[in-house]
Amino acid sequence: MDEREQFRRAAIEQGVPEGEVARFAELIRFRIHAWRREDGVHAGRRGGRPRLPVGVPWPTCPEGTPLPFLLRLDCAALPRVPDLALPADGTLLFFLDQEGAQDVCGIENEKAYARVVYVPAGSETVDGVDVLPAGTDLGRFLAPEHEMYAGLQAELPDWLDRSEEWLCDTQIKLLRDLPHRKEMGALLEQLWPERDGWIQHDVFVGGYTISAQDPPETFMTDRERMQQASSLPRAERLVAQYEEEQRVVREWVPLAQFGVPDEEYVNARFLIRHDDLAAGRFDGVLSFCEFTE
Repeated sequence: MDEREQFRRAAIEQGVPEGEVARFAELIRFRIHAWRREDGVHAGRRGGRPRLPVGVPWPTCPEGTPLPFLLRLDCAALPRVPDLALPADGTLLFFLDQEGAQDVCGIENEKAYARVVYVPAGSETVDGVDVLPAGTDLGRFLAPEHEMYAGLQAELPDWLDRSEEWLCDTQIKLLRDLPHRKEMGALLEQLWPERDGWIQHDVFVGGYTISAQDPPETFMTDRERMQQASSLPRAERLVAQYEEEQRVVREWVPLAQFGVPDEEYVNARFLIRHDDLAAGRFDGVLSFCEFTE
């Protein structure tokens, strides 16, 4: 029995109608929350020196300089998450040049300044520093090092707490069809207590995107569909825009979100299609580096 089924049974036992439970459960996303405190399973390390497979070069940006290494996730140790097909073992290495990512315009251009490298379990590896050119200033490409410990959390979309004036008709109908949503939200907190955290210091895998401004999904929608929606009356336009953004949300998932070291107002967000994640195609990862001020 996975976590979603665990929630469904518990909510029904509390007397919530099964149909309402099913509608609410569709909104739940589970995520891994990793932090420095030794609470949970050891999940990886922020910063430090990466170990790259033999023969694999250190990822570089278009200018040819190395991309800073920020995070390693140990896949075998990570909690299993419903609807998140992470590799069963091996490690994921995350590289990002946040300055280059923020200076360019466009999703494809930013992709050139971020990289995720998957290292299969059992691979022969070398210290990544050994593949850098002699005399490289390591301080520019290695972040401060600390271990990460992870647990599982349940998450809901933030619009559930907004007033109806900010919602489209589809969202309003769904809210009205969830009269027990506060009770079910409390049940989620009881089953998977929220861990106090801050994206600047912590790492989040799965769940919903974390955004101080517009979420990445708004930039990933189909332009033609959004253009067609713009000509509709307001109520219909909002519904069409919401449904298009939800299509993107269903297709993509945050592979990792975390604050960039020594950059108080910069967050790294790596997104991947569910299909690519299940197939191990990490070259399809997109970066959405956000300046939060």
